[in-house]
Amino acid sequence: MDHSKRYIRVIGFDDGPFKHGEGGETILVGVVVRAKEYIDAVLSSWITVDGFDVTSKIISLVNRPKYRDQIQLIILNSIAFGGFNLADLKEIHSSTGKPVIAVVRRKPDKDKFIKAAMKLPDADKRLEIINHAGEIKEACVDGRTLYFQSCGIDDKDACIMLKRTRKRCAIPEPVRLAHIIASGIVDGESRGRA
Repeated sequence: MDHSKRYIRVIGFDDGPFKHGEGGETILVGVVVRAKEYIDAVLSSWITVDGFDVTSKIISLVNRPKYRDQIQLIILNSIAFGGFNLADLKEIHSSTGKPVIAVVRRKPDKDKFIKAAMKLPDADKRLEIINHAGEIKEACVDGRTLYFQSCGIDDKDACIMLKRTRKRCAIPEPVRLAHIIASGIVDGESRGRA
């Protein structure tokens, strides 16, 4: 990945609030940011709670002609959207040609996550997506530890990009903004932390 460009464009994704166990949909928001300074675009779609459509929706939004050649990195707020609607990092990377990083603040308990996923329909498909996400790694970002999984980018570059894209908190600015916008649309005001 070329780090020399000052204003690389990164898209961050997060979902909106939803009610567990009730099915339905929630919003998926993507925010295109030049490094951590300027918002270039906000994109959105609706995803099924506990469904299987977040991967295709992310790919569709990133591959829009207006943005496809501009976006250089995709950052997700974890691999889980709308409950257990899991983002397949390998498929997103393969279908967009962009490196993908899924980042969280707290170290995920992979065994607990797998057990929960196995209770849902199509558990084998969910397990395959979890395995595609790969190993959970650590990144020290200005004295704070983040945990990430990635595809199409080496660990050193992923850590550099997590540092370059943060502004007000440890979580990358595009993801933080996507979280604020998504919760604001669903609840009428933003809430919680990314």
